[in-house]
Amino acid sequence: MATETTAAPPRRGGVSLAKGPVALIGLASLALGVLGLIFASTDFTTAAPDGTVNGGTFIGIEGNGWTWVAFAAGGLLLLLGAPIHWGAKSMAFMVGIAYGVGALIALSDGTDILGIFATNNWTKLILGAAGVALIVLSTLPRVGRRREVVDDGTVERRGRFGRRDRVVDEDREPVGATTHNGTLDDRR
Repeated sequence: MATETTAAPPRRGGVSLAKGPVALIGLASLALGVLGLIFASTDFTTAAPDGTVNGGTFIGIEGNGWTWVAFAAGGLLLLLGAPIHWGAKSMAFMVGIAYGVGALIALSDGTDILGIFATNNWTKLILGAAGVALIVLSTLPRVGRRREVVDDGTVERRGRFGRRDRVVDEDREPVGATTHNGTLDDRR
């Protein structure tokens, strides 16, 4: 029996550097959004697109109902994506872009984001820092274990826990290469 080999580059296993920090930022963002809704403003009025909205402050961060819902939604998306490596990286990139764009719009507008989300300087700082951190986290790789490389340059494919994924039996005939044309009784 021979093992299946391929000339593909080795795939990295190992530990994801993105999953843990993305989950922590998601948990913090979800907690900020929920606590902001409970203890600060729950006013959902808007003055879009060029009006001014104000809200209450929670630990120095100003926000109205829409601001707190945006923080909670971003945190929830990060937490839902965090269990798997590619999900954590994808959600970190998407939420990071949204937070970063929100911070830039708030910087240019002054007191809010498009007349919908109330902000102050601390809100802009939190949105911008979280956006940059999430975009950086979305670029982090897995580290650790590599697959075994055979001397002839091919990669031996192994499954989880060091088992072989598939064993190819060289003595088997290919599917559809039967030489008999009878019924099932003829094959016995």
